[in-house]
Amino acid sequence: MKHLCALLLGSILLVGCGYTSHYAHVEKFEMETPAAPEIRGAGNYKEPNTANVRLSANVHAGPQDKEQLHGLRNSMDGCGDLTRCRGYKPEEVKEKVDGTYKIMYPYVEASLDYISKKDLFLWGFTFALDKGLYSSLILGINTKYFEVGGSLGMWMYFRKFNYSGTTYDCDTFLSSDRLDKYPFESSNGMGTVITYGGYASTYYGPYSLNFSVNIYRPDPSYPGDDDDNVSRSSGTISEFDFPLVVTGYLTAGYRINENWEVRLGASNIVGELPGWHWGATGGFSYYTK
Repeated sequence: MKHLCALLLGSILLVGCGYTSHYAHVEKFEMETPAAPEIRGAGNYKEPNTANVRLSANVHAGPQDKEQLHGLRNSMDGCGDLTRCRGYKPEEVKEKVDGTYKIMYPYVEASLDYISKKDLFLWGFTFALDKGLYSSLILGINTKYFEVGGSLGMWMYFRKFNYSGTTYDCDTFLSSDRLDKYPFESSNGMGTVITYGGYASTYYGPYSLNFSVNIYRPDPSYPGDDDDNVSRSSGTISEFDFPLVVTGYLTAGYRINENWEVRLGASNIVGELPGWHWGATGGFSYYTK
């Protein structure tokens, strides 16, 4: 009986020495990349120590281009438990990533802006429906004939993100291990990004001209990769920065009366990707007193 117990205990300890490293290595992706929302200040001279609300509706038109991205590499260097697996061969890992951005313009957008001015300084916040939910804070200065400012926001938006690659499993038991490889495909439909940028406007009488730039870097999450479920020896390998997306707007506005304004202009999507992607934008705004 004593020998049997020792044998059972030894078996349990030996089984406990085995583990599996499981990694999904991204090698190809295609992601919808929409134009970021426009950044706006007051749009005209605002009297000090006043505040108001602006409601806006806009339409956008532009191309849906696919741009092949260059220079993306997905390294396995941080996966020591996998790279030490006996069957692992670094020369067989496809580190070059075949990435594509699908440039697109949201068709419609609605926003609410709260704008307040204290002496020379302007501040406000924005809530918008633009392929999802967008909110931002603006800070700037507002003078008699021009204004400038910056913005920081968060955008939770719907977009298609399809990605694929190779799954690596390293099963380790005592002094032996086995490396298994097989392809995978997956997708994700929701993204959350931080946006930042700035604006500059000039105005005279009922006319105004606004230029703005809004920037974000896609940072997708992967199903099952939240901190509660993934250990150091499992997860999705995506060790590269997705290229920046920069959206510029140049719009002209005409103030019909104290409350209503119409706007028309051009937009452009550029950034760390090939080409320029021009679009058109227009809409109207209602200002509360």
